[in-house]
Parts: sequence; C-alpha cells; structure tokens
Amino acid sequence: MNKIIVATVVAVSALAGAAQAGTTVSNLDFLKAARCRGLAASEGLGKLDTANIDAFLKQETGDRDLPIRTSANNKIVGAQKEGDKAEGAKKEKLLAERSGACSAWLSGAPTGAAVNTAN
Repeated sequence: MNKIIVATVVAVSALAGAAQAGTTVSNLDFLKAARCRGLAASEGLGKLDTANIDAFLKQETGDRDLPIRTSANNKIVGAQKEGDKAEGAKKEKLLAERSGACSAWLSGAPTGAAVNTAN
C-alpha cells in the first residue's frame, strides 16, 4: 500500500513538474520584459542590474520567431533611449513603470509571475 502511495506521489510530482516546465511566456509579455530591460539599462533613469532579466530574455528568446526577436531588440533600444532623454514628468512616469510593472521581471521572478501589465 505504501509503495502505491509513493508511486502516486512521484507520478503526480513528475506531471506537475512537466506542466510547470511547459509554461510559456506570451509574445506580449516577452516584449514587455524587453521594454523593462531597456528601462533598466537607461543611464538617464539610473542604470540597474540587468542580470536577472538578461537571463530570462536569453532563456525565452530561443523559441521566438524572428519578427518577435527583432521587435524585442527594438523595444530594448527604444526604451533605453527614451529613458536616457526623459526629463520631468516623462522621467517620473518611466521610473514608475520600471518600479511597478517591471519589478517582477527585474527581480528574476519565475516565468509567468510578472503579470502586472497595466499601463
């Protein structure tokens, strides 16, 4: 009886692990994370450590179509430039975005945890 329970627990754990590994990030969320990467790298906003989001983007890039990868690169560059030249209210808005919607991506939250996408 104990062997059956242990086997069941192991099987359920394996299925849960497989389901979790199969969790994918949508293209939209991938592009939002790319924008956050650009904001984090902006000297004008005060550059942050990008190691966590860089690792996430690298992991997620492989399964993306070329247009999505290109768009992600454009989002990074565009957001960084936007942050570098922002002043006044625009700068405050970008800082709020970076500390709000981007915080989960920048902290290295597990895939799917960065769901605060309100803008």
